Amino acid sequence: MKPAILLVDIASANREELKSFLQEQNCDVDTAADGESAVRCCLRMQPDLVLLHDRLQDIDGFKLCRQLKSDPLNQLTPVVLVKPSPDQWDFQRGREAGATDIWATPPSPWDALGRIQTLLRLKNYMDEQAKSVVFAMARRVDSNMKNGHSEHLAAYAEQLGESLGFGEEDLQELRIASWLHDIGKIVIPESILLKSGALNAAERRIMQEHPVIGENICAPLKSLRSILPVIRHHHEKMDGSGYPDGLRGEAIPLKARILQVADIYDALTIDRTYREALLPEEALRILFSEAENGWLDASLVLKFSRICRCGQFFPLRGRTMLASYHAHPSYSQSGQHPDVDNSRYF
Repeated sequence: MKPAILLVDIASANREELKSFLQEQNCDVDTAADGESAVRCCLRMQPDLVLLHDRLQDIDGFKLCRQLKSDPLNQLTPVVLVKPSPDQWDFQRGREAGATDIWATPPSPWDALGRIQTLLRLKNYMDEQAKSVVFAMARRVDSNMKNGHSEHLAAYAEQLGESLGFGEEDLQELRIASWLHDIGKIVIPESILLKSGALNAAERRIMQEHPVIGENICAPLKSLRSILPVIRHHHEKMDGSGYPDGLRGEAIPLKARILQVADIYDALTIDRTYREALLPEEALRILFSEAENGWLDASLVLKFSRICRCGQFFPLRGRTMLASYHAHPSYSQSGQHPDVDNSRYF
């Protein structure tokens, strides 16, 4: 993937010369001539480096730098302030504004290239380190399940994606989303996360914050931006009664709908603190019931059931708990299985 660079400067021959030069060096380059367009471009292009000249007409460069760095999406993005003959006061102001460095105006593009390449290597290193931390957090969340939930989920989601004709890039996004979808639970108190009984209203509200928290954790990493909609929306329901945004139908991203089906199936077919695992056929009946209620994508449930019943991918696990499933008080009161209703597990 080409590094993306945003040049923030007034329109000039020098700006266009630098843009053309960097494009020749295999960079994707965009330009902005004022503060508003710079903020907009950062959101759209997610640059690996921002070169910000302190000569904009509408806003001070230091102020714009502070504004850009205040956005969590730009936390890992190097911003370099470029200013003719910067002094010690400029360096102090730049550090306070969050700038990675302060440069005097380079006499030529070649003079800037070495420093730009160094910053791009630093950005790549930071991204890889941050990604390692994110996956370590996800493994910690998964370890609380004590049954390989994310590994199972990735396998189920991948097979369902393959049945829909997904290519390798989409399948890889499904695998990563399977591992990271619940990363927001890292901040949920264990008294809620591991509670054996039903959650009360206050606990449920706290639990339902985890998709947005997970999105915010992953958002600064450019390599994870494509799966943010899956992390945020894997608890939406087809009839609009889900959370956090109440999306309905095909407004829910397809990969999030795939994850929902695989996630619920796995949660039903593994042991919980208050019950043993259900048989696959019992779990599939619950999935079909959820689809009939307007909560899951019925076409995906049907396709997933065919994959399960062929027995090629998913071994049968668990023992029958159909009687306890019908007898569970949460099910008898709400008309749905407690695992499906309880956001601790999905």
